[in-house]
Amino acid sequence: MGTHNVNSVCGKTGHQSQPFLALATHTSDQEQGEVYAIHLVYSGNFIAQTTLEPDDRLRCVIGIHPQDFCWKLEKNQSFQSPEAVLTYTVEGMGGMTRNFHDLYRKHLIRGNYSNRKRPVLINNWEATYFDFNTKKLLSIAKEASRLGIEMLVVDDGWFGKRNDDSSSLGDWFVNTEKLPEGLSFLVSEVNKLGMKFGIWMEPEMVSPDSDLYRAHPDWAIAIPGRKAGLRRNQYVLDLSRQEVIDAIYEMIAALLQSANIEYVKWDMNRPLCDLGTLGLPPDRQGELLHRYVLGVYQLQERMMKQFPYLLLENCSSGGGRFDPGMLYYGPQIWTSDDTDAIERLAILEGAALLYPLSALGAHVSDCPNHVTGRSTPFRTRGIVALAGTFGYELDVTKISEKDKKLIPQQIEEYHRYNDLVREGDYYRIASYAKNSTYDCYMVVSKDKKEALVTFIHVLLHPGEFVHIIHLMGLNPDGVYNIDGEVRTYTGEELMYGGYRICTSWGGNDFTGQIIHLVQTLDR
Repeated sequence: MGTHNVNSVCGKTGHQSQPFLALATHTSDQEQGEVYAIHLVYSGNFIAQTTLEPDDRLRCVIGIHPQDFCWKLEKNQSFQSPEAVLTYTVEGMGGMTRNFHDLYRKHLIRGNYSNRKRPVLINNWEATYFDFNTKKLLSIAKEASRLGIEMLVVDDGWFGKRNDDSSSLGDWFVNTEKLPEGLSFLVSEVNKLGMKFGIWMEPEMVSPDSDLYRAHPDWAIAIPGRKAGLRRNQYVLDLSRQEVIDAIYEMIAALLQSANIEYVKWDMNRPLCDLGTLGLPPDRQGELLHRYVLGVYQLQERMMKQFPYLLLENCSSGGGRFDPGMLYYGPQIWTSDDTDAIERLAILEGAALLYPLSALGAHVSDCPNHVTGRSTPFRTRGIVALAGTFGYELDVTKISEKDKKLIPQQIEEYHRYNDLVREGDYYRIASYAKNSTYDCYMVVSKDKKEALVTFIHVLLHPGEFVHIIHLMGLNPDGVYNIDGEVRTYTGEELMYGGYRICTSWGGNDFTGQIIHLVQTLDR
């Protein structure tokens, strides 16, 4: 009874604020139950709200949040509100998930990579942070190429005078102290190794210590007459103003024309506050936040039209902007800087509730993990990353030979299974966040002839070394082979009788396995 809402008033969506709500019957689960769901295709302030009246009337609202929003509409003018996606199912939360996945894959995600396998990349962030030069990047690229990795992505620190996070955002020209031969030389050398090249940018932001800010301090969002507050040592550029949009786009275009750059990681790492713009009169200041979102969309639309071959990954792990609006421009979004494989199980469960696996940025990272300090087997890290875009976030020149030998195997698995993962139906079987012991999910091809099950055993308990999991989405009358097993199973048997997963007595935590099924005939 009463009013309940999820909202954001910080200028964007975020980790804690997804523009989504679902109404489900109390008995709904992953397989059955009525679910009505609404998802807003928008990247700014929003409110998603339900109100249950005493007479049992239920009202749902989703749209732009009214706080700090006011739009002055002159005679004969119009205003286009964001679209919302609505879906209904009697197949529980799983049915809702698959409806959203199909819609976004077929009708929202676009461009060259809308239905293509993504290159296996290695990002240098956790390998080097800001401490790198041409020699170091090429040493990583050479070893990565030898192991079968297909793209090098240079993250933060390649531009301006950037050696930490206190300067140079907005100065999108090469840091010649780190890359004295220039970006085109580095890209050319990486291309000679048979690898593609990608780069990190944060185009919406500006550092106080930057040439751009010194030249145009009025381009940062701020209340006129007051000093704006810093967050992460940066201000937000006023993308409600066309002259700012044009200037930033000219820098982006010049960079992309300077070398064979085939991937852009577009970051956004702080909320919007101190709301004020010199580009609007006092009676239109309430238009700032919405105009800002439209400015971001314009920048990405122009970039993808001029450089249609680009793979654009939207990223916002400081700000967490993840929504269908951003997915329209980039076919994938970096899910989180928390790359710990076990933490990722809950992150994957939440993100995949709405977004197809092809959209979820997922990498194998170093251990002990740089965020949590946890150590997990290299094999497990690879298995978890398969449920996403797949890549690496570590220094391949420093990891053990044992782990290094697993990389070609993991890449082979990625190429073997990615069509299925990218295009198939996703089913959530068990949640580590709920049972505290193991996690399990699967992907089934549309024709139900192939499936991939992922099982991660997180915590071992005495006497608990066998789990019976009930698979989903198979053809009940189909006969399935499981890789590595002699006997066959019917779909009916696997779904209703279950499949036994055994972990050895005295085994280790954080172990994982994948189970591949292929239908061979009908019963």
